[in-house]
Amino acid sequence: MKYLGSKARIIKDILPLMLADMQPGQCFIDAFCGGCSIIGAVPDVYPRIANDNNRYLVAMLKDLTAPQTAITYPCVITREFYGKVRASYYAQDGHYPDSLIGWVGFMASYGGRFFDGGYSGHNVGGRDYIRESIKNLKAQLPSLQGITWYTGDYQGIPIPEQSLIYCDPPYRGTKGYTTGKFDYQRFYDWARQMADQGHKVYVSEYQMPPDFGCVWEKSIVNNLNKSRPTEKLWTL
Repeated sequence: MKYLGSKARIIKDILPLMLADMQPGQCFIDAFCGGCSIIGAVPDVYPRIANDNNRYLVAMLKDLTAPQTAITYPCVITREFYGKVRASYYAQDGHYPDSLIGWVGFMASYGGRFFDGGYSGHNVGGRDYIRESIKNLKAQLPSLQGITWYTGDYQGIPIPEQSLIYCDPPYRGTKGYTTGKFDYQRFYDWARQMADQGHKVYVSEYQMPPDFGCVWEKSIVNNLNKSRPTEKLWTL
């Protein structure tokens, strides 16, 4: 699915590197799952846990991958309906189910930016951005079957022994965290604690403290501003 900060373009680079450390029965944990491009590509022979602090995203994905989906998801999302759901989300009035808010916010927002990028539209210069987003997500859903979903703070994830933990936190100096300022020092300390407990920890970021070692890097074009930042994968 379209998602700000998606790792879809570098899956083939970083996932084989991480899976090389995996053992039979070892759990793969995506602590900041976002659009789920990484965990969706992890073979289901490994137990998979996905977490994100955006409860609307997790509610939508959990519902769409459930045996029976209770919510009816519209394939046509008008600007008017988008505005109503967006207003309800900001008002926190509970008028719409979390999963439907997630659907409208991600499927109909420009660049998958969850109400932050504005309405993307059905007929914009001959393109139907909303249907494209829906098509992409539907194609992704089979790969997300069997995932255990959690929403909330990454430190609250139940982590089985000797798991592999992949982290794609908000990057320093880039788009802000959806629930406020991200505490980087707290995250670094938690990652170190997880490594000390026997878990294998990987982090996608541009820069990390010196005790984190860079195991992969590649210059990638940023489609939003056409810059060429260097994506890096770090471990402890």
